Amino acid sequence: MPGRLLRVLSEPVPLRFLLLRALDRRFDFLGYRWKLNLGSLPYPEYGYGLLNAALLAKRLGHARMAAIEFGVAGGNGLVALERHAVRVARETGVGIAVFGFDTGTGMPPPCDHRDMPYRWQGGYYRMDPERLRARLRSAELVIGEVGHTVPAFCRRAELPPVGFAAFDLDYWSSTRAALQLFEAPAARLLPRVACYFDDIVGDLESAHNEFAGVRLAIAEFNDAHAMRKLAQVRGLRFYGPRIPRLWHEQIFVAHLFDHPDYGRPLNDITEMPLTAAPAPGAVWTRV
Repeated sequence: MPGRLLRVLSEPVPLRFLLLRALDRRFDFLGYRWKLNLGSLPYPEYGYGLLNAALLAKRLGHARMAAIEFGVAGGNGLVALERHAVRVARETGVGIAVFGFDTGTGMPPPCDHRDMPYRWQGGYYRMDPERLRARLRSAELVIGEVGHTVPAFCRRAELPPVGFAAFDLDYWSSTRAALQLFEAPAARLLPRVACYFDDIVGDLESAHNEFAGVRLAIAEFNDAHAMRKLAQVRGLRFYGPRIPRLWHEQIFVAHLFDHPDYGRPLNDITEMPLTAAPAPGAVWTRV
């Protein structure tokens, strides 16, 4: 308890935010978007990406969409994604099918230096599939090597378009294989897919870089695709009444420039009329 209290009190955020978050966790009185901003729910990065994906799906006329976690391990993230999906569906009216991809047996051996073997080794993060399935309400586990399961998944005719994907596969090789998702036909994806990438930021010990690991997989995907690109959402921590968090640096968007809906306007604002002149002697304010 003392250690946890010290961690909370050492957060570089205003005390009022910490108090509001603590009260919401205790009494559950804030709306979903405020919960995400304050971090009063586990995995707010999943909720943020999922909510924005569902809002896009709704604007484009989709009644349902899909969300994926690559790299399930013990299953805490997938359970959280499933719970966020329930809240987001209630918030937006868009149904969400949740999928979790994993080998089920832990990480395979690293292929070479690009998998950052000083950080991860084969056998890490094993899963207990039956125990996890007993915790899940509707999410589907897709077990196997992602290099094989992702192409098969993209051929499923009955699936709604994917709008959110979380990548927590650690290795360059596994992430590279999972990114085949964004080579799927346009009908399988929203024109912009919200993404969360774990293991791209960290301390000096982890030493994440553009020449190995997840960052290399992203760079190689962008180099290999002219009309489909992965781009970081920059400046996210400055928007909205939210507490700056590390995950704000880990939100990306997969842009499908060749998607038939990519250029569809999301609102009908066509002009911004000049505001009325203030009365004589009034003080000008910026709006």
